[in-house]
Amino acid sequence: MAQWHVTYDGDVALVALDDGKANAVLTPEFEGLVAALDEVVASRALSVVLTGRPGYLSAGLNLKQLPSLSMEEKKDVVRAMGTAVLKLFLLPKPVVAAVSGHALGAGAMFALAADLRVFAEGPFKFGLNEVPAGLFVPSFGVELARAAISTSRLTELVVHGRVLTPQEALSMHVAENVHAPESLLAAAMMHARHLAGFSGAGYALTKRLVRGAAAEKALASLPGELDELARMMDGRRP
Repeated sequence: MAQWHVTYDGDVALVALDDGKANAVLTPEFEGLVAALDEVVASRALSVVLTGRPGYLSAGLNLKQLPSLSMEEKKDVVRAMGTAVLKLFLLPKPVVAAVSGHALGAGAMFALAADLRVFAEGPFKFGLNEVPAGLFVPSFGVELARAAISTSRLTELVVHGRVLTPQEALSMHVAENVHAPESLLAAAMMHARHLAGFSGAGYALTKRLVRGAAAEKALASLPGELDELARMMDGRRP
């Protein structure tokens, strides 16, 4: 099971996922992220860096374990995923995603929910690949993408599920910068320290004003999407 670890470097909280493999996620990992974010909100940290392990932010849902889950458990996965990524999206402190490698599906959503993203250079894949995998992007994923991706690219990247390299993400302004893997965390920390200067009630309120309506829309849509997405997941059973 992948675990989220929270450490602190001055005013910056580092929230990192590392299972020693591909950082694949299911309900426990989404619930773990919520707990980690609750800790950060209650702390004195002024900003956050969210990252993974070398080579992976997250490969997305754990497709090895997913087929063994019941329909209700699959619904729990979707519910927990929506809850976690929307909490990250609305976090009242600035969030920088250090995309340390592959970030697909839920992994891409972790990055899209941040305030800005820096990517590790390398042969990595980033994107919402649900549609090519026979699923659909739930409303919470669509709203995260809408906030981070140019309107002219939404169909290409969300509906068609195009997967990007780090350099393509940079050219489409999804990434703020691309860095050598060994320099990624330092770059993310630099951005987080800069954003820490904006942290406070004004930042939190303005962020909610910008993003709150989209999050509420996604949360309202979630109950009606659980059955359909769980059924599509069940169709992947070998």
